[in-house]
Amino acid sequence: MKMGRLHDCSTEKISSRVLYVLTGLVVVVFALFYLVGFYMPYLPEPSFNAPIFTDGVIFLMAVLLLTAVSVAVVSITKTVRKTGKGEAVSNGIPVRKISIAIISVTIVLLALTFLSGPTGGLLINGNNFTDTLWLKMADMFINTSLILIVIAVVSVLYGATRYYRKERR
Repeated sequence: MKMGRLHDCSTEKISSRVLYVLTGLVVVVFALFYLVGFYMPYLPEPSFNAPIFTDGVIFLMAVLLLTAVSVAVVSITKTVRKTGKGEAVSNGIPVRKISIAIISVTIVLLALTFLSGPTGGLLINGNNFTDTLWLKMADMFINTSLILIVIAVVSVLYGATRYYRKERR
């Protein structure tokens, strides 16, 4: 792949290259985190570790989070604009209904998991953490992610059994 010829590449090739680059970057950062200075004692409390590359891991996660949120917002905006102007059905697939359902389910899950999050404090490194908003936010993202992963796995399994269901008819 030559530089500047990105538009000639297939979507599969581009996404696989992005995956390889991100995987390599994550492996390098976490290898540095665990293998270089991991057992440095934390000066105020020597019983805790203060790994040297903690800031690097936090920075990488912040960049990945911001990138993912940006891509999601752009994707949702593009999907809403495209399905709002175009046909509701493309190649026999109800594109508009699927897009609206996915966006709605995600927003409802975020709201429900935020509201159902516990408000009790957590004991973290000997300190009581009682900030209700951030406890609920962390719980919201974790539980929503888990639910969406389960929905994705069930959807893939359902789609994979399509041929078996067709043969039974």
